[in-house]
Amino acid sequence: MALLLDSRSRGQNSGAVARDLAAKLEQIQSKQQHLVPEGVFDIDASRIWFDEFARLVAQDARPHPMTVSQQVFTGPKGPVRTRVYTPRAHRSVILFAHGGGWVIGSIDTHDHICRWLAAATGSQVISVDYALAPEHPYPAAIQQTAAVMTTVVAEHEGDGRTVFLAGDSAGANVMAMALLSAGPDTAAGLAGFISIYGAYSPQMNLSSHKLYGDGRFGLGETQMRWFWNLYAPHVPPTERHRLTPVGADLSFFPPTLCIGAECDLLLDDTLAFYSSLAHCGVDVALSLWSGMTHGALHFADIVDSVSTSASSIVHYVDERRRSVGDLHPAAPASLVRALQGEPSGRLSSTVMTGEDALTDFGSVRIAPIRSPFLTSRSRSHGAVTHRLATEIIGGTYLPGSILPTEDAASTAFGVSRGAYRESVRTLAAKGLVHSLPKVGTRINERSSWRLLDPDVLAWHLESNCTAAFVRSLFEVRKVVEPSAAALAARRRDEAGLAGMAEAMSRMATHGPADAGWQSAVLDFHERLIACSENDVLAAMWPAIQVTLQWSLALQDSAIPARPGGDPVADHAKVFERIVAQDAEGALQEMAYLIDGALSETLLLISRAPPSAATGEAATRPDPANA
Repeated sequence: MALLLDSRSRGQNSGAVARDLAAKLEQIQSKQQHLVPEGVFDIDASRIWFDEFARLVAQDARPHPMTVSQQVFTGPKGPVRTRVYTPRAHRSVILFAHGGGWVIGSIDTHDHICRWLAAATGSQVISVDYALAPEHPYPAAIQQTAAVMTTVVAEHEGDGRTVFLAGDSAGANVMAMALLSAGPDTAAGLAGFISIYGAYSPQMNLSSHKLYGDGRFGLGETQMRWFWNLYAPHVPPTERHRLTPVGADLSFFPPTLCIGAECDLLLDDTLAFYSSLAHCGVDVALSLWSGMTHGALHFADIVDSVSTSASSIVHYVDERRRSVGDLHPAAPASLVRALQGEPSGRLSSTVMTGEDALTDFGSVRIAPIRSPFLTSRSRSHGAVTHRLATEIIGGTYLPGSILPTEDAASTAFGVSRGAYRESVRTLAAKGLVHSLPKVGTRINERSSWRLLDPDVLAWHLESNCTAAFVRSLFEVRKVVEPSAAALAARRRDEAGLAGMAEAMSRMATHGPADAGWQSAVLDFHERLIACSENDVLAAMWPAIQVTLQWSLALQDSAIPARPGGDPVADHAKVFERIVAQDAEGALQEMAYLIDGALSETLLLISRAPPSAATGEAATRPDPANA
C-alpha cells in the first residue's frame, strides 16, 4: 500500500484548480452550444452536453498511431460491444469502463482517454460499451462488464501479457463491482486495478460531498444524487450498500491504484475505497492529484498539469508489469513511491545506529517556537523567565553561579519584584535553579534540568541548538514513536484511522510550503500516538510536539531549497502499515521516517547562521551589583 503524489502536490494551494486546467475548461465552455442550465436535470440534454464536451476536448489531442477495432462479447442478456485500441507494440491489456454517472457517457466520450491510455502505457485498451441507466438500471452494467472481464482474463492466461482493469468515476464503480461478482478466480489473472476518482458512496454523506457539493468544480451533490437515483431506483436506501464495494470482502482484489482529484466532490469516495482495500490486506496505493477536478483525465496529453498527474497511471502500470515479471518481487509494503521520476532510496545509513562521530556545527538560533504546551511569554514574568532560561542554557550563567538579587533584576528587566520572583519559581520548578537562604538563587548542574519539559526543550532549541542535542531529541523520538506506531497498528479503531487519514489528506493537498502543512503533520503524529492507547506514551506528546514544531519551522525556512525526499509519502508508509495492522512494518517505517527527518534537520542546521544576539537591547543585570 502506498501514497503516490504528483509533483505539483508539494506547494499547491488547497482547493485551487490548476491554472492551465481552469483556463482550458473555461475555453471549452465558451465553445459549447448545448450547455445544461444549472438546476436542470434532463437525461437527453445531459447526454448531448457530454458528447459535445468530449468532442471539443479531443480536437486539441495529438494523434497516436494505433489500430482501432470493434469486438463483441457474449453477455448474460445478449451481446456486449467494445472498442479495442491496439498500439503497434503492446505488453499488456487494460479493460476500461467509462464514467458518466451510469446515465451519460459512452465509448465515444472516452475515446481520447483510451487512445492516450493505450499509447502512454503500451497497452491494448478494451473499452466496454455497457448499457446505460435508467433504460438499463443496476446491475446491468456490472453484469455486462463482468462477462467481458472473465473472457478477457481467460483469453490472455499464459500468453505473457499482463491484464489490468481501469475505470473513471461511475466506470470505476462498475469495474470494481464487476470484479467483486467475478470472484477470486478471475482476480488471480489480473496484474492490477486502476480506480480513477470513483463513485463509491451512494449515501452521499461524506465530508467532500458537503465541502464541494455546491458544484463549484463541476460535479455537484444534487447532480450526483440524481445519477445514483437513476442508476438504482429500485434499491431502497437501507440496501444501497449493495451498490458499492466499500465494506465488502475485497481480500482477493489485485494490487490497486486509487486515484483521487483534490477539487472533486468524490474525493472522499476514493479515500473510503482505499481504506476498505487496505483493511482487507490488499496491496493498495493512493494517488492524490492536486489541483485536479472530476473528469480531469479527459485533458491528459492536452493540459500539462493533467498530463503530469496522469503519469502516475503510466508509472503504476510499468511498475506492476515489472513486479509480475520478477521471479522474486519485492514485498508489497516496500512498493511505496512518489511516482514522479525514479524512486529514491532510503535516507537512513542508518543515522542513529551508525558511527557516533557527528560534525559539530556550533549552535544556531531559530525563530521562537509556538506550542500550546509552553509558558506564555506575553506577560512580564513569562518574558523574564524566557530571557533568563535562554541565558542559563546558552551559558551566560554557568552552573553554580548566582542569579542577581530581586532589586537588581527587577530594575534591569523593568518588571516588578513579584514578576521576577515568579520567574525564579518557574525556573526552579523546571530544575534550572534552586534557592539557598542568605546565598541567593544558584544555577543547577545540567543533570538536574527537566530536559523533557516542553519549556526547557524550547529554550534549548531557541538558544543553544547544537547538532548533538538535536540528535539526542531524535533518539528519544525513535524510542517513542515507532513503539507508538506498532501499538497503534494493533489497537487502532475506525475513528483513529479516520483522523490520521484526514491529516494525511491535508498534508497531501497543502504541501510543505503552505500554512496548513505544519498543523497537518502535527495532527498526524498526535493522532498516531493517541491510537496507541498508552497513557504513558501519550504523556510524551508535549515534548515531541515541541521538537516536531521546531523542526517543521526549520524546514519551512528552507523552502523551496529544502533537502530530502517526499515527506508525505514517508508518512503514508507509516499510515498504510497501521491500516494493515502490521505492527512490525509500522515500527520500521516510523523509524525510517525519523532517520530521514534527522538527516534533513542536521543538514539544515549546518546551513543556518550561527547563534547571535537577537537584537534585545535590555541590559543584563550584573550579579556583582547584588
